[in-house]
Amino acid sequence: MINKMKLALAGAVIATGMVSNAAYAATEQADATVQVLAAVQLSAVTDLNFGVVAASAAGGTVTLGAASGATPSATGVIAISGGAPASFQVTQATTGEVIALSVGNPTPLSNGVGADIALSGLTLSNSSITFNSASLQTVYVGGTISLNPNQAAGTYTGTFDVTAEYQ
Repeated sequence: MINKMKLALAGAVIATGMVSNAAYAATEQADATVQVLAAVQLSAVTDLNFGVVAASAAGGTVTLGAASGATPSATGVIAISGGAPASFQVTQATTGEVIALSVGNPTPLSNGVGADIALSGLTLSNSSITFNSASLQTVYVGGTISLNPNQAAGTYTGTFDVTAEYQ
């Protein structure tokens, strides 16, 4: 019986040794951080206005540059008066950050009566700006319209998108 007890005790000692030989583990903690920039806000100041145009039997185009004070130039039709590029301002962002600008999604100009007038060739005066909350920067948009032969008289309107986002 003593031999059985010695054998049992030896087995228990060996089993305990096996459990205590487990690998040692270490745990460390790290921080998680994020810097959140203010949401970019874009405000339309003025709409894109091609002015007053006289239609012709052949049709034609009117192009307006994307610069402050730009005036329309016409081919095949006559630009009578007025016209100015659209203007936009980034009104909220984080100072010192670069803001990328893009323009797209033009819809034809329509008056609900005559054939639509195609709007194309939209351009920006700047494709990016460095935001400065102390001085608002204005970005201008120009483009081209294509009048159909004998375009019906009336006021035509369409839309386009300008997008501002952090670069």
